[in-house]
Amino acid sequence: MKKIISAIMAMVIIVVSLPVFASAATKVPLSKSAGIEALRGQFQSGVGPETNGYALDYEYYSPAGKLDSKKYPLVIFLHGIGHGDYVGSQLADSDMPYWTSSELQSRFSEGGAYILLPRAPENKVEYWGDSFVEPLRALIDDFIATHNNVDTTRISITGSSQGGAMVWNMLNAYPEYFATAFPLASTKTPTSNTLKKCSSTAIWIIASKKDPIINYELSTMTIWNNVCSTNVNPGNCRLSSLGTVYNPDGTLSSDNHHLAKVITYDLHTLDDGLYPEMTTINGLGNTVNLASPHGLIEWISSTYSDFDGNTESSSKNVNPLTAVIETFKNIILKVVNIFQRIMGL
Repeated sequence: MKKIISAIMAMVIIVVSLPVFASAATKVPLSKSAGIEALRGQFQSGVGPETNGYALDYEYYSPAGKLDSKKYPLVIFLHGIGHGDYVGSQLADSDMPYWTSSELQSRFSEGGAYILLPRAPENKVEYWGDSFVEPLRALIDDFIATHNNVDTTRISITGSSQGGAMVWNMLNAYPEYFATAFPLASTKTPTSNTLKKCSSTAIWIIASKKDPIINYELSTMTIWNNVCSTNVNPGNCRLSSLGTVYNPDGTLSSDNHHLAKVITYDLHTLDDGLYPEMTTINGLGNTVNLASPHGLIEWISSTYSDFDGNTESSSKNVNPLTAVIETFKNIILKVVNIFQRIMGL
């Protein structure tokens, strides 16, 4: 009898303990209804290793629980000009925290994803450019090394405006590293050689025909045509062409260059909405119909790279001429930043 009672007690203990272990292994994100500030509160801070004189700081969200053994995608968002003025500004000025909501985290195939927001030190009059390629790679490598739940075959990179230009810089330097890339209103038109290098990366270009800064025909269509002709899987590459840029609530954005607002709710598909004045095609010329839950996140979740997770990147000295050019460009970008602030953009 005593043995029977002991066995029953042991089973009771195991059953009672199961929810504890389950809750420890599962991280439950906040709903988007909690509001943007509460969602921002889910982020943590970090600093990458010093590389070529730079140690970039970052904010990040982790989907992993304490006892979680699953692998999750990593989505890297690079801010545009004017959003890196102080430590944490890339988070305070961003709507990417909506991607940490339970509604959008649940769209990822594993039930979540890491969201990483690095910062260019704009307070030192330095903006995303060639000088930050290796420091950013070192930051990502270090992040992966300290977060073993990252699925290195599903690293995605995106960025808005100057951040979009930096996306192309990273793809040019490390084409094997990223499974997907979706630059937003990139201020850079990459060369055909760059696109040949990253021909195995699935690319989704998002641009507005009414962008006052980026010429749609000369820049966007040049990039897209090169993507279609060089990518090994053009059917998994996409072009979303917009007219007027709207906020997720349907109001007009501050201007038609600020496309970060477009991806806030996964191309506005979160609430069964359709983004107005937007058409999407793939690299084969076929129309892609976007409606909940079919958006960027589904595309990210279904695309993999062959990256083996080797994070041994070497540090190289920056070419003196490159440094001079970067300094000149940063001065121009600072002037642009000041102009944007004066105009309230």
